[in-house]
Amino acid sequence: MAADTSNLLYIGAILSVALGAMSLRIIRKNKDLEWNEALAARIICWMFIGKGIQNAAVANMQDTSVDIWQFYAQLSSGLDNMFSCTILALALIYPIPFLRNERQVKIGFSMIFGFIVYITLLELSGNPYTVFEIPGIVYWGAMICWATMYLKFRLIDPGNSNASTDNIAMVSGLFLTLLMGHIWMWWPGMLLQSNYFYFFDLGGGPMTSMTWDYIWNASYTICIVTGIMLLSVEIYQYSKGNGSKLLYLIVPYFILGAIGYIVYSAPETTVSHTRGTNNTLASIWNLLTSQLHFTVMRPMIAMFVLLKFGLFDINEETKPMAKIMTIILIVVATSAILELIQSIVPINQMISAALLGIIIALGIGWEERSFDRLATNKSNVRVGVGKRWFPNVFITNKNLERLDIVCFIYILVIFLVSFIVWQTDMLANVVLERYADSGGVG
Repeated sequence: MAADTSNLLYIGAILSVALGAMSLRIIRKNKDLEWNEALAARIICWMFIGKGIQNAAVANMQDTSVDIWQFYAQLSSGLDNMFSCTILALALIYPIPFLRNERQVKIGFSMIFGFIVYITLLELSGNPYTVFEIPGIVYWGAMICWATMYLKFRLIDPGNSNASTDNIAMVSGLFLTLLMGHIWMWWPGMLLQSNYFYFFDLGGGPMTSMTWDYIWNASYTICIVTGIMLLSVEIYQYSKGNGSKLLYLIVPYFILGAIGYIVYSAPETTVSHTRGTNNTLASIWNLLTSQLHFTVMRPMIAMFVLLKFGLFDINEETKPMAKIMTIILIVVATSAILELIQSIVPINQMISAALLGIIIALGIGWEERSFDRLATNKSNVRVGVGKRWFPNVFITNKNLERLDIVCFIYILVIFLVSFIVWQTDMLANVVLERYADSGGVG
């Protein structure tokens, strides 16, 4: 089952890096986006380039034949920090900018950059995985921003609501789903006080303290509360005849969570949110739910936002590249799902290859119609919304290119930091020290 998880992570890595890099190429040609949309588009691209490399690092770390686990563990940690910071930056500026002028943008982004440098220095000093890293801040920060936007515009007075206010709520809900969806599937464990939710060791043995694990558990709790809030509001609006497609995205997560409660509550089953379980059925379930969200659903949601809400400038020059991206999304996602099915149900490879061909043929036909519909029927978040919500901030194209350079350099630096950590056996020494401090109880 570890091999199946690794295969899915590799697929997710290819999908995320390919879509992120190709999206970035298209977005760099966009000259007419509003300042916060131009920033958001670039942030989304780098978010998934980094996340894709991280998926590959985690897959290599899980491979027991690889003897440089410290390199991949540090690489995964550094790129996860990048993901957290890009999420926080995105929440501050899109769909509604909380940063209201150029000075606030500079201060906000400088604080985020300073935070990631601080964590990197903390880890280089031999103090990784401590409460000083403020674990779980990404969930709290994004929850405050996007949940506030969602509630404000989803529950707006009917006389002031329009398509744009609905779209602002939709985008906020989509990003909350992208970030928290895998945790929403643990909702019965939280409400019913199950061991699989309240007693898990995120860091693994003595690497993390009880305080670290408690803070992460509190973060997961606020994620589930946020998900229940979204679900309740959507059901309430649906009952009033104001339903949204967001409801159809959220409901499956909670249904899968109810089924997962039965699976994870099996006797003598222990669950790790990141490393799977000690039970074959529970491992398969984790693969089909949480891991599938990480590797496939996140890029799909991001691509939908980029295409549907006008962060892509689709013209004759960029249309071929955008179509290639959607084909890649269909082909790789289909391959991932078939890979999962084949790992669970013994299917002849010839049959699975034939199924893959049929599904891809149908998918590409569907892609043509769906792509044209998205490209020609974009949704807007500004029309009919008061100008006070969208302040004018002048961001030069040079500054946008600097953001690309900073993200690229950070990834190179994390590779260097990971190499240093591996060569100095820093993580191995930390594990031994904390194991000794815990009295030899792992």
